[in-house]
Amino acid sequence: MSRLLSAVAIVAAVSGISLSAAPKTTEPASIILNVPSPTVAPAWTPRLGDVVTFTVSYPKTLDHFGVRIQVLCYQDGNLVYGEAGPYSQEFLLGGAMSTWYLNDGAADCHADLYYWSYNGGQKFNPLATVGFSALSRSGN
Repeated sequence: MSRLLSAVAIVAAVSGISLSAAPKTTEPASIILNVPSPTVAPAWTPRLGDVVTFTVSYPKTLDHFGVRIQVLCYQDGNLVYGEAGPYSQEFLLGGAMSTWYLNDGAADCHADLYYWSYNGGQKFNPLATVGFSALSRSGN
């Protein structure tokens, strides 16, 4: 009887180890630049002054962290516009008074889906990124 109990205890311990060592699976995150509807041209490209929105997905277990988006745009490698807000926010490309707004021109942009965690200090946690080009006000 004691051998049977020992065998059961060993099997339970080994089973517990293999289960706890298994990798945790989570829903992948994504971010997509929304195309306005209806679009006039077959290939829409946002431009300075356009309002853009994003469709996102992420593990719902992160809801309590307040998942956000940051939009960053660059000209010649220099940051000319940056804005962050809740994932459901609309973003006015160039804002109301950025370097990009003042100087115009095309820009290379990306939007990052992320959240902040505060376990022993503040930590930026990126989830997904989408890159896009944005034209000048005139469409160049």
